[in-house]
Amino acid sequence: MKTSDSRLVRTLQTLAVPLILVAAYLVGTLVWPSPFFPPVSKIADSFADTWLGPGFTQNVVPSLSNLSIGYVLGLVVGIALGGLLGRVLPLNQMFSPVLGFLLTIPPIAILPVFLFIFGIGPQFQIAAIVYGTMTYMLLATAAAVQAVESTLEDVGRVFRIDPLRRVFLMIYPAALPRIIAAARVSLASALLIMVVSEMIGTSRGIGAITLTAQQGFNYPQMWSGMILVAILGVAFSYVFILIEKLVGGAIGTRISMEGA
Repeated sequence: MKTSDSRLVRTLQTLAVPLILVAAYLVGTLVWPSPFFPPVSKIADSFADTWLGPGFTQNVVPSLSNLSIGYVLGLVVGIALGGLLGRVLPLNQMFSPVLGFLLTIPPIAILPVFLFIFGIGPQFQIAAIVYGTMTYMLLATAAAVQAVESTLEDVGRVFRIDPLRRVFLMIYPAALPRIIAAARVSLASALLIMVVSEMIGTSRGIGAITLTAQQGFNYPQMWSGMILVAILGVAFSYVFILIEKLVGGAIGTRISMEGA
């Protein structure tokens, strides 16, 4: 089978289930009309009116801005402190139980605490996203750093590479695939926190508009908001798949060059 044919088959396999679900929804709304499940045409019109054009600037940009700031801050802090936690055994023994306990508590359950501390506003959403991303990345990065083979560090000692350079030039690159996988999982959590946090005390954003539509019985707009969240989740997932392929290719090229 040619490469183009195999790609076409994979694309059709990927789209098969979504297309079947859309077809089932279309048939269902025709056979059993319900105000809770509006026709696809109404959902599409509401999607265009709410989330595209001026609606994109008013409703989507604030959400993506909060998500970007909170997620990047959570990644940076989580990866930096996670590397320290994974390298320094006493710190690991001291803080891992506490972080493990915090990780068992869904970040959404702690939103009232953040609301009390930061008040209503973007700082509340950003802080909640930072917390949800950071706690997971802390433990995931620490585990990834600890999983790096000790022989790599022995090689660094033999070549007299100082500890700081060993961490950034050897340990972190070796743990990078696991860190990227953890970042992909934490992004899904950050997206969920973004939507839920916007449902509390704000009038802009994807979560706020979706909740207002549900409370106002505007079901086409409500469904369009949920579809937008799903589209963002799939898009982010594909971005991370691309990053993982690029990182894997770069690591493979480096290994082959070193072997040669």
